[in-house]
Amino acid sequence: MEQITSESFTLRTEKGGWLAQVVLTSDGMFASVSDYGNFSYAWRSFGDNFKEFIKNLDVSYFGGKMYNGISYIAYGRKYEAAAYRFAEEILPALKKAISEQGNRQKDNE
Repeated sequence: MEQITSESFTLRTEKGGWLAQVVLTSDGMFASVSDYGNFSYAWRSFGDNFKEFIKNLDVSYFGGKMYNGISYIAYGRKYEAAAYRFAEEILPALKKAISEQGNRQKDNE
């Protein structure tokens, strides 16, 4: 059995303010605590690289998954709107953090 690893990303706004803490696991779990709510979801079919999968998502799909992740316990337009607002703020910042991490790793090689 392959060992599951995790990585943590501290996301910041363009001005440097705290935005979110996101954890990604090698088996496809996304978990977050943010100024826009706390959301999580697990993808079990994402290909070979979960971070690359995340970088290729669009806000609408991602927001829908965040909403699906909580809709079994809470339903309503306010929850749905919160999930999409979260996606609009968090997904672009996470994509940027993943890309910057990859660039730093390449520079260190």
